[in-house]
Amino acid sequence: MVRRVKINGVRGRWVAEVEGKWLAVLHHLHRRGANGYEAAILPEHIGTKRLDDLLTALRENDLAVIQRDADPDTMARDGYVGVFRFTDLLIDKNTGISLRFTERYADPKT
Repeated sequence: MVRRVKINGVRGRWVAEVEGKWLAVLHHLHRRGANGYEAAILPEHIGTKRLDDLLTALRENDLAVIQRDADPDTMARDGYVGVFRFTDLLIDKNTGISLRFTERYADPKT
């Protein structure tokens, strides 16, 4: 059975607090297949605190939160899918972020 955790996200932040750690919040719409993830880094986000926090969280942890996206245009959050362990992190400001999910770590508490 997958454990349940409290995910504390804040509107406008790209990280959420889970069990005392700040984890990256990734969009479910950027998943590729069962285990892949690919997201572009937009030029206007380079150098912003939100992106810096996201990249730091990805580099410092092997867990990330996946959010359910309400709208593909606004990417507004409609809750969380869960917390997932990942490997194969690649960050390139020209090509974006890619990684591979390896396991479901936890479901969100409701």
